[in-house]
Amino acid sequence: MKNLKSISLSLIFFVVFSFILIHFKVTKESSVIINIPEGSNISLISKILFEEGLILNPILFKTYTRLTLSDKKLQAGEYLIDSYQSTYTLNKKLLEGDFYYRKLTLLPGSTLKTILNLSNSAGLVNDLDSIDINLEEGIFYPDTYYYLKGETFSSILFQSHIRWKEISNKLWEIRDDDLPYANIMEATTLASIIEKEGIEKETIAGVFVNRLKQNMKLQSDPTVIYALGDDFDGDIKRKDLRIDSPYNTYRYRGLPPGPISIVSEDSLRAALRPKETDYLYFVSMGNGFHKFSKNLTDHNKAVLEYQINER
Repeated sequence: MKNLKSISLSLIFFVVFSFILIHFKVTKESSVIINIPEGSNISLISKILFEEGLILNPILFKTYTRLTLSDKKLQAGEYLIDSYQSTYTLNKKLLEGDFYYRKLTLLPGSTLKTILNLSNSAGLVNDLDSIDINLEEGIFYPDTYYYLKGETFSSILFQSHIRWKEISNKLWEIRDDDLPYANIMEATTLASIIEKEGIEKETIAGVFVNRLKQNMKLQSDPTVIYALGDDFDGDIKRKDLRIDSPYNTYRYRGLPPGPISIVSEDSLRAALRPKETDYLYFVSMGNGFHKFSKNLTDHNKAVLEYQINER
């Protein structure tokens, strides 16, 4: 009878001790990203977790996964492991495939060149050589895209392109009447200029639409900067305004041949639903806002006040 009681107590002690070990949270100073390779068995997985200091004992982890019949169900991939984890929570995380998603952000105003430079981002497969999207300026939507290690760059571009088409088509359907655009790409072209010009998007759009309707030159600095490309040193000079490029809106009338960047939804909406005003000019006041004018005389006064006298 005493032996039976002793065995029972030992069994209870073992169960309680095992429960404590399984649920004991190992403390790390910071989170860590681990990679479980394809085809990994439970021994390799336990070794990886132990070497990263995430479990107390690899044998305990292996034993637990085998007892719970999860040892052959743990999923390969990248995982973000928080600073406090136990054998139980780690097993659950790998069993459910709670993968770590990396992120890639396409910012409004980004050029195609800038976007393509992201093809070498960590964890992405650079497949630009086999991409089946016609790579043009302005056909992607700025947003943050999440991906797993090993995904292709083209898959993100495809998502971004589809998103741009959905949003641009939706906005094109509710555009104002009598706009100087033949198609959505022309609207996107003006939107890309608006994107670079300032935060008063609807009013800026109204100025450019008024100038287009009156066959005036747009005279937008961002188009000159785009035309200069790598030759732009951060400061537009008078000689830059004479550069012979179809994107130089100081030299050529009408819209440039295409967008100068990708655009936000707000900028495209502004281009398609501009604010109705009599303004034909604007100049930066140096505080993020602009002084708008209806005629050249008032505009020149604004330039003198906010540009020349401020230097």
